[in-house]
Amino acid sequence: MNEKERIEHVIKVMNLTARQFAAEIHVQPGTISNMMAGRNNPSLEVMKRIMERYPTLNPEWLIAGRGEMWRTVPGQEPGLFDTQAPDPQEKRVRNTQNEEPQVPAAPPKQISRIVVYYTDNTFEEFYTNRQ
Repeated sequence: MNEKERIEHVIKVMNLTARQFAAEIHVQPGTISNMMAGRNNPSLEVMKRIMERYPTLNPEWLIAGRGEMWRTVPGQEPGLFDTQAPDPQEKRVRNTQNEEPQVPAAPPKQISRIVVYYTDNTFEEFYTNRQ
């Protein structure tokens, strides 16, 4: 699978159109269209933007086709909708009972905004009533 095919696979897995994907990574739709048509190869800037938008993607897979599509964190399954890359500086706490590394629990996440994108390129934003 070449870079173009891997990007097409990401678009398919994310269930997006090329236009929606372009909006997600903040590039012009023509950039993705030209890439998909084989007129241009993906630029470093496009690859960087993909990695910024989808930090759980494995960069080695995206760029070189090596390894698995998703990054893995010990003790956590990779997820399609994870929004943050693993923090390499994260401190691990050792559990003396079973000697397995444990990650300190993070506070639960709260939804603050939902954005719905429509096929006519409009969108609506919905905010929670939390203060």
